[in-house]
Amino acid sequence: MSTLFTLIGIAVGAILTYLFTRSHEHEKHYRLLQTAAYSDYLRCVAESSHLSLQSDEADLFARAADAKTRICLYGSQDVIALLAAFEREGGIIGNAQQREAFVRLVQVMRVSSTAQISDLEVILFGGNG
Repeated sequence: MSTLFTLIGIAVGAILTYLFTRSHEHEKHYRLLQTAAYSDYLRCVAESSHLSLQSDEADLFARAADAKTRICLYGSQDVIALLAAFEREGGIIGNAQQREAFVRLVQVMRVSSTAQISDLEVILFGGNG
C-alpha cells in the first residue's frame, strides 16, 4: 500500500512540476515578446529624430507600425493607454507635452516602474531638457 502512495506521490509531483515549468516558460516567452515590442518602438521613436532620407522614413514607419501592433497584442493596459496618449500628441518628441508623454510611457514600460520621471528625462533628453 505504501508503494502505491509513493508512486501516486511521484506521479503527482511530476505532473505539478511539468505544469509549473510550462506556465513559467509561457510567462517568460510572453515577457520576451512584450519587451521586444517595447524596445523596438522606443528605438523607432529615437531614430525618428535622426531621419535624413525618404527611404529611411518609410522603413521606420513600417517598423514602428509593427512594434505598435505587437504592443497592442502583448502590452499591459497601462502601456497601451500611455502609448495612445503619446500618439495623440503626435508620436514624436518635439515639444514639452510630447516629451512628458514619452517619459511617462517609458516609465510604465519598465518592469519596475520605480524610476523617477526626472531621472528618466535626464537620461533620455540630457541634463538641460
